[in-house]
Amino acid sequence: MKTSAAFLTSLLITTAIFGDYVVFNSKYSNSQVFRAFSDTFVHGILGGLSSVVFFNYDNSLNFHSYITYIIFCTVVSSLIDIDHVIAAWSLQWKDITNAKQRGIFHATTFWLIVVLILTLYGYVIKKQSLYTLSAILLVSALSHHLRDANRRGIWMPPLGSTPPLNKLIYITLLGICPHILAYVYQHTKFRFYKHVYQDFVV
Repeated sequence: MKTSAAFLTSLLITTAIFGDYVVFNSKYSNSQVFRAFSDTFVHGILGGLSSVVFFNYDNSLNFHSYITYIIFCTVVSSLIDIDHVIAAWSLQWKDITNAKQRGIFHATTFWLIVVLILTLYGYVIKKQSLYTLSAILLVSALSHHLRDANRRGIWMPPLGSTPPLNKLIYITLLGICPHILAYVYQHTKFRFYKHVYQDFVV
């Protein structure tokens, strides 16, 4: 599965720039319906590409797992937007697109807590798959939140929200974060694996 890291990063960044243009500056951008669906679609693509970058560092994956994880990341990164319905407390399109507050899935602290709980629980019950799942969720959520942060900042309740991120900062973080997360994951998973399988070592 090994592909050039520079190529994958360039693809991720180019897709983000082009996707933002299509969503917010194309001739169809005045349509709320178009913006809502295209925005969610771009989030999904960027989540999938971020996972490609992330798992490009993992030589232990078979092809089936590799594809499954990428699809899962794509779906999760897209479905984060479903909390617009929850925040609006309505199924009316006007209410959903004009909701004043963000839903829980857009809270970065929510995902950090979920990831921490999954990681600790997986460690306690010696379930390596939960460690991998926590990494996948973090990659998916972070790509979504960084892109949204360009317009609304990173929301970290109860601490509040950062100012909107400069476009260059958002693009840079989007490009480097999957590499950083992959580095941390690859350098900690051996310790996790060792803990999981130590009972089977004679």
